[in-house]
Amino acid sequence: MTLPTRSNAQALAARPAPAAARHEARTEARPTVEVIMPDQYADRRAEPRFQCDARGAMLFLSNEQMITCRILDQSASGARVAMENLDTIPSEIWLFDLDAAMAKRGSAAWTMANRMGLKFNFIQKMPDNNQRPAKIPANVHAAWVKLTNPEPQAPDDDVLYFD
Repeated sequence: MTLPTRSNAQALAARPAPAAARHEARTEARPTVEVIMPDQYADRRAEPRFQCDARGAMLFLSNEQMITCRILDQSASGARVAMENLDTIPSEIWLFDLDAAMAKRGSAAWTMANRMGLKFNFIQKMPDNNQRPAKIPANVHAAWVKLTNPEPQAPDDDVLYFD
């Protein structure tokens, strides 16, 4: 009985590859790395962001403070607002979108000097008839009514009228 012999090509293929060739093979097998540029990094939301310039107000329940703001852009789960510089940011924030008649509860995702990113955990369309929705706290509804139905200003006593 004769043993099978290997051809010269089979013998070369069976030899271990040089280190440089092994490194090349490992590099080619790896998936490519995605490079994220700063313009891509700025918008990593799962939902699309919609540009707007809506009138808004933020209610901080911890100290009963109301801050007017501009809603610069929104998504289904958050918004970017511009407001005056704040000293402290509470953990719970109610954002009132006065143009869309919406109340949104959330927290600060990021802050800068006069801008803030909010992430929402509750959104409620506010009715036109000033009735309080079941899931809106009474003090939040009172702030909404005060914002949307301002009391008429009494004339100053120091004003002189000429006929």
